[in-house]
Amino acid sequence: MLFYYLTAGTGWLLIVLLASTILYPFLLRSGALGPVQPFLKRMQFHYWLGYAIIGMIVVHALLSLGQGLAESVNLPGLDLALAALCFALIQFILGLRLRWPKLTRRRIIRRWHFWVMVTIVALLLGHIALDSVTIHALMSKVFVR
Repeated sequence: MLFYYLTAGTGWLLIVLLASTILYPFLLRSGALGPVQPFLKRMQFHYWLGYAIIGMIVVHALLSLGQGLAESVNLPGLDLALAALCFALIQFILGLRLRWPKLTRRRIIRRWHFWVMVTIVALLLGHIALDSVTIHALMSKVFVR
């Protein structure tokens, strides 16, 4: 039961990290987080959130797959999670490229970075809808009376 709670906890923590990572550049650009700083300095927090997400994905996957919890979930939801993992690795590589100060095709790579993020969010929403025990329990209380 402990591994179930750890897996669920890491999954929900991933959602918080992902939302924070997505919102941070938009808040920076709007000026809501204060005056604009030099390029690499202002995105430092965004980079560290990206590293934390990759690490937390590995922990979440190892906890769920290592203890056999994945055997009790919906297989298409697990496929969506695997696809999201692959896109997260692509996103990580794109993010590393964007850290280069003299990157020549920054606009194109940033656009790819954005659309890969949209894809990851869509895949994760499907994974959560199909495999989250918490969501299923809430739905059963709301729709079954």
